[in-house]
Amino acid sequence: MGVIDVEKSMAHLMREHPGLSRLLAIKGIDCGECLASEVDTLADVGRMYGLDLKVLIAEIHDLDESEGARS
Repeated sequence: MGVIDVEKSMAHLMREHPGLSRLLAIKGIDCGECLASEVDTLADVGRMYGLDLKVLIAEIHDLDESEGARS
């Protein structure tokens, strides 16, 4: 399980973690469609939407593991 840098742009993180866009969309956050994803970071999104970053990072790791298991 790698470290997720909350200061990387959302666009970068969505490329690294392909399921992230879908995970956020379930929460009503459409980063995959937003031009600001090139500059907004995960920390920014957490602040804007009142997300607990520790929980979100754990969900991303869980998603990565489940998607890796399907490969």
